[in-house]
Amino acid sequence: MTSTPIETDDEPIQNPTVAFASCTDAGFDLFRYVHEELVPIDELVSLTPAQGERHDVCSYYDHAEYAAEHDVQVYYPETYGMDDGDVDHFVDLDADLLLVHGWQRLIPGDVLETFTRGALGLHGSAFGLPKGRGRSPMNWSLIEGLDRFLLSVMHLDEGADSGDVVATKKFDINRHDTIQSLYHKLVMTGEQLFDEILFDVLAGTAEFDTQRAEPTYYPKRNPEDGAIHWDDPTETVYNLVRAVARPYPGAFTEHDGTRVTIWEAQPFSSDLLLDERPGTIVQVFRASEQFVVKTCDGTLLVTDWEAEGWEPERGLVLESLPNESIDSPNRVDRPDQEDSLTG
Repeated sequence: MTSTPIETDDEPIQNPTVAFASCTDAGFDLFRYVHEELVPIDELVSLTPAQGERHDVCSYYDHAEYAAEHDVQVYYPETYGMDDGDVDHFVDLDADLLLVHGWQRLIPGDVLETFTRGALGLHGSAFGLPKGRGRSPMNWSLIEGLDRFLLSVMHLDEGADSGDVVATKKFDINRHDTIQSLYHKLVMTGEQLFDEILFDVLAGTAEFDTQRAEPTYYPKRNPEDGAIHWDDPTETVYNLVRAVARPYPGAFTEHDGTRVTIWEAQPFSSDLLLDERPGTIVQVFRASEQFVVKTCDGTLLVTDWEAEGWEPERGLVLESLPNESIDSPNRVDRPDQEDSLTG
């Protein structure tokens, strides 16, 4: 990447007007932190609960109560992707900076241009931008068994995660992380990034790095991509479970037409009951309501599950469901590069 100062002919802004776009729980935590610790947020751009449900926003969180308590005005665009009417609103707002996190749509260029200092957003991957642009990079990092995440704050443009980068921080992905704990790490890292760069951006003195390398993109994930194939190795199944755990729809298997959602699991043993067919429930612990499933190379302990009208029984065989996303040829930054992630 090549460092260049953000282009501005303006004097440093006194008493800047700042907006924040968010409609998820992680976005709320960052919005609250910036408002309380860094600069007052003048306007929150968000979705109503009805809009969140209509657009199937994962981890939607209603910010309205907090905004009302802290005298932050709220603007709800007519559409999630925004349109010409929203451009008019932001022209009238005449704000200096837009911060974006927890907003799962690209911000139109006509909206971005209304802000004196543009807009800042967060994105990253285990390999760092421009590798791993696109959808669900933290979910993919867990699925791939990677051990770090490089989170960047960047100047938003009309492209997908293609803007100039102002700062990057690393956080680790450990064996016990789920997608929920990674979101907690993202919030804490995002707070540190905004601590470091926000005032420089508002002053017009921040330096941004242009993304020069060949970009790669993660493909979109759908709820059906949580399907479990029990012939996969234990580690593959475990990584899938933790990657799509709450607040996502969960990993799932089936028995006799009934879907069994597995919210939490852990590798159990590689030397017990190895002659059983993969997918076979080899033990049920009634007191804890946990059970053990055979995989191709060991066993998996299921510690949190959900199914309507179904109970695990020893000897039942759970169906192995096709899941092309796990080894999709469209997947980028594959695990054979994992050795490059130390440090």
